[in-house]
Amino acid sequence: MDEFKWYNDDFQNNTNTSDSYAKQSFTQEPHEGPHRKKKSKKPKNIPAIVLSIILVGVIGVSGYFLAVPNDELVQISRELQDNLSSNSEEASGSTVQQLVTTTDGKVYSTPEIVDMVGPAVVGVVNKTTYTNPYGGMFGQMPNSSGEVEQGSGSGVIISADGYIVTNNHVIEGATEIGIILSNGEQYNAKLVGTDSRTDLAVVKIEASDLTYAKLGTSSELRVGDTAIAIGNPLGQEFAGTTTQGIISGLNRSVTIDNKTLNLIQTDAAINPGNSGGALVNNKGQVIGINTAKISSSQYEGLGFAIPIDDAKPIVEDLIANGYVKGRPVIGIGGRAVTERDAQAYDMKVGVYVVSMTADSPAYMAGIKIGDIITECQGSKIETVDDLNEIKNKHKVGDTLNLKVYRQGKTIDIKLILGEEAPTSQG
Repeated sequence: MDEFKWYNDDFQNNTNTSDSYAKQSFTQEPHEGPHRKKKSKKPKNIPAIVLSIILVGVIGVSGYFLAVPNDELVQISRELQDNLSSNSEEASGSTVQQLVTTTDGKVYSTPEIVDMVGPAVVGVVNKTTYTNPYGGMFGQMPNSSGEVEQGSGSGVIISADGYIVTNNHVIEGATEIGIILSNGEQYNAKLVGTDSRTDLAVVKIEASDLTYAKLGTSSELRVGDTAIAIGNPLGQEFAGTTTQGIISGLNRSVTIDNKTLNLIQTDAAINPGNSGGALVNNKGQVIGINTAKISSSQYEGLGFAIPIDDAKPIVEDLIANGYVKGRPVIGIGGRAVTERDAQAYDMKVGVYVVSMTADSPAYMAGIKIGDIITECQGSKIETVDDLNEIKNKHKVGDTLNLKVYRQGKTIDIKLILGEEAPTSQG
C-alpha cells in the first residue's frame, strides 16, 4: 500500500506556539525523523497514492528573520499595495512594481514564453554548516567545520532589484541560501520571510536590472488552459527545463505535512527540484508556484502549484513584515484523544495539550499541560482540525469559550486569541 511521504518537517515536536497541531492519536508509532510517513485519506474506489513534496533532501525546521530595515519595509509595503490595487503594468520607482498583474492579452508561442520567463527562474541552493568533532580524512582536524548542500530547488525573480519567491520547504533549515541565475551568476541570498502554512518564502539578492517574471491571475484559469512549467529538476545539471501541458484541475484540496493547501493541478511534468519554479500561461504570465507532485507507480501527470492569486498577499506580507500578519493563534501543541484512547486511559475525547510557552494565549487564559479541550464555542472538539477550523473563523483579539477536562472535572475557560508570529533568528 502506498502512503504519503513527507519531505519537510514543519511540526516542531509540539514545541511551537503556532497551533501546528499533530494529527495523531495516543497510539501513533514514533516517526522516523524528517522523512515521516503518514497514511493518506483514500478516495473511494481508488488505491492510496503517494503525495510527495518534490524537493528531495531538505530537512530541518524553518526560521524567520527580517533581512530589510523596518523603514524600507514600510515603504515597500505601501508601494506594493498601491501596485496591486491599481492593477497597472508598472509604477515608476517602485521596489516591487513587478508584482502587478499584467494586462497584456497577447498569446505567445512556447519558445517566446521561455525567452521571456526563463531568465527569471533561478536555482535555489539550501546549505547548512556542520562541525566534525572527530576529524577525519583529507587532513580534517577535530571540531573542524564546513558547509554541506542539503538540497536544491527553484525560485522566481519578481523584481528587478532581486526579490525572489520560492517554496518554504526549499530553504527550510538553511544557514546559507545560494542563488544561481540562468546565466550562471551566483549570489548569496538573505531570507526576507517564510510561511510554512502556505509553503511560500521570499529571499533577496543584491543585484539590479534583473529579468523578472510578470504575474498573471489564477482566478481566470479554466481546465484545459495551457500550462508551462519552468524550473531546475534534479539540480543545476538540468537548469531551465521547460515542460508543457494543461491545467488539469482547479481548487484541489491537498494536505501536506498537516497543512491543507488549495492548489492548481497540471499535467506539465514536475520533478524533484522544480519546487519554487514558475507555472506559466500562454501569455507569459506566472499563474502558479510549483510545489508538489503525486509520486506513485500507478499515477502519472499529477503536479500541483500554488495559485498566484493566493501567493500575492502572502508575498506582500513577507516583504513588508517578514511574516504573515493577522493570523489568530491559541498557542499550544496538541494531539487528538480518540474514543479508543479515552476508554483505555479514562480520559475525554478532545485535544490533549502537550506543550505551550509561558507567553502564549493559552497559558495566559489558564490552560495547563495535560488539559483536554473538549468544546470550543459550544461545538464538540474531537480533532485538532476541529479546533483549528473554529479558531480560523475568528480574528486576533476575539474570545473563544472553551470547555477543558482537567483531573476528572470540566471547567470553562475564556481565551483571547493572539497573533501568530515567527520566531526571530539572527
